[in-house]
Amino acid sequence: MITKKFIDELGYTDFVGFINQWNVLPGAFTTISKWINYGKVNSDSRLLQVASTTGFQLRETATLTNCSGIGFDLSPYAVESARYNKETFSPNSRIEYVQCDGYQFQSDEKFSHILIGGGLKFFPDPQKMMDRCIEFLHDGGYILASPFFVTSEVPDEVLDRAKSVFGIRPTTESYKEIMGMYNKFEIIYEDKNSIEPETIEEIKYYCNCSTAAAVQRLNIQDKNVSDAIFNRLYNIKMMSNELRKYQGYSVLVLRFRKSIYPNRWVELF
Repeated sequence: MITKKFIDELGYTDFVGFINQWNVLPGAFTTISKWINYGKVNSDSRLLQVASTTGFQLRETATLTNCSGIGFDLSPYAVESARYNKETFSPNSRIEYVQCDGYQFQSDEKFSHILIGGGLKFFPDPQKMMDRCIEFLHDGGYILASPFFVTSEVPDEVLDRAKSVFGIRPTTESYKEIMGMYNKFEIIYEDKNSIEPETIEEIKYYCNCSTAAAVQRLNIQDKNVSDAIFNRLYNIKMMSNELRKYQGYSVLVLRFRKSIYPNRWVELF
């Protein structure tokens, strides 16, 4: 039986997975459209999504391009929801999701594109995960990323509250610090973006829609449980919204070529 206590005690990633929040990357559909255009994603592309959560990046890219691919995530709840979303919203797509630790993921095949969105920060050692991504990438393949960076210093009090909500300390690095992980690749496309905070009405509407979908899918009858889902999701969205005052994000299409990486012979303009 699903209880309020169960909802309240789930870790952040398991909560997102369990209620099937469409946990989108920075920029959502707009970022995916830029990736497809500048990263040359098409029906012949074979994609790997890192930390796939409930599957949005891979699923929607496949829906738009008919590419194929695989996503992995540590949370079994997230993988279950990703599979449900695939069958419900993109049943003809040639994609699959597996549950595993990213550091332990194995594949005998190489991929044309690796989708990392803003997810590297959720790994204890982001650079280690990036190095593993390179192992699975075709020579001449692309890393598709959308990392957050800070545009002004985030107060410690805000960081502490954010850590209690998300389970990790959010990004505190500047644009240049964040790009240190990416600028050894060839930067084929980059687009720096500011973020417009949502209104309370927009947040409530999103949370109502997401909660109603979770209640229906999980057949929840207890209002205490549905209220717990709404309240926790609302707190997550409000915390994210507060962080947006200090954040920007960059949409990146990065090319990996063995003959060049990790050298950089093109200036950073």
